[in-house]
Amino acid sequence: MFGKMSEHRPSAFNLTVYILLSIGSISSSLVSYAAASGVDFYSKDESPFGISNGDWVAKYWNWDYSLAQDPQTNAIAGLKENGCLIHKDNSMVMLADTAYGGIWNQNCTISPNEGILIPIWTGACSKGEKDCLDQPFEQLSKAARGFDLGKVKGLVKVDNIPVATLDAIDYKTNIMNNITEVYTKEFNATVPDDSHVQLEKYGTQAAAAHGWFVFLKPLQPGNHTVYYQNSVEPTTLSGAGNSNTAQFTYHLKVE
Repeated sequence: MFGKMSEHRPSAFNLTVYILLSIGSISSSLVSYAAASGVDFYSKDESPFGISNGDWVAKYWNWDYSLAQDPQTNAIAGLKENGCLIHKDNSMVMLADTAYGGIWNQNCTISPNEGILIPIWTGACSKGEKDCLDQPFEQLSKAARGFDLGKVKGLVKVDNIPVATLDAIDYKTNIMNNITEVYTKEFNATVPDDSHVQLEKYGTQAAAAHGWFVFLKPLQPGNHTVYYQNSVEPTTLSGAGNSNTAQFTYHLKVE
């Protein structure tokens, strides 16, 4: 995964096995679980708060690019256990990238008028990146999709109820329940010099992104938990570098 950090992960083997078993235990009644829980989603054809899914993902990546790396811990600056790493933009709350890896609990307060953008696995490439240096959009988009190759599994729970699952291998998606796959149009990405992402050229460059996301509609007032996990295993196409395991739990006070 492009420019991402692998520090602060637990045992990759143990966490991967746990995630695979967890996802494998989710039954085909997931959709009815989601409906019964009152959880709802923006579909791939909707434009949450008047903004397209692709434009939301572009905003997501601009937030990700803006994050620095903590020189003392090597973690993403602002990401700490029981902290609150989120980004609010035009009534959408964005949660931390699974590519940061590890097991994390976050405690945040949000509004009942805010949707929630949850990343399962995503990649981007800008004209400042070595693999995409000054390349046309087609190459940027191809590279972004290439960063997401591998055997990818994802699971989302809201209030401990499974509401979304993903199972994809390289360019084939086998299962995608309440998850939206997004290819962005070309967008301007601003990468500061202190970004955790290492580029050949910093500043504002054209970029493209791809990924699997959950676009969750606003939650009812009260206390909720949003849990999401992924497991990425390398394949022949992805190469050995594409591997990841992550579990994030956001304890949300909606008021």
